[in-house]
Amino acid sequence: MPSLRPENGIIAGQTGAQRLIGYKIDVGQPDRRARAVLEVGPDHANRIGALHGGIIAMLLDAAMGFTASLYFGEGEPEVPLVTVSMTTNFVSIAKIGSTVTATGLVAGGGRSIAQVTGELVDDGGAVIATATGVFRRIKG
Repeated sequence: MPSLRPENGIIAGQTGAQRLIGYKIDVGQPDRRARAVLEVGPDHANRIGALHGGIIAMLLDAAMGFTASLYFGEGEPEVPLVTVSMTTNFVSIAKIGSTVTATGLVAGGGRSIAQVTGELVDDGGAVIATATGVFRRIKG
């Protein structure tokens, strides 16, 4: 299994879902906001040729979850957690050939629960989707 914290702060190919979809996680930024990045290809499209909503939700969940992990771990992404709830708002479409980035931001929390917001934008800065999520730290 690849390292959670490589030298450059990028996590790639860690899980089966990540390998299948092809997104990368950046946990190396000084703002402790994780980013999930995907180059949108034809295999990511829905029937109208735009990035599939399920993949949008996955990217937001990953960015927000790693942001919560960085929060609980005080900058370290190895803290295990689960998504308790997540609400996604689809604003626009992302086209094949674009690169999209989901970014999380901790809105509040305590020792075991964190509320995180997320935003997915394309490489032109257009907002594709927003989300809020609640993440629970787990032992183990």
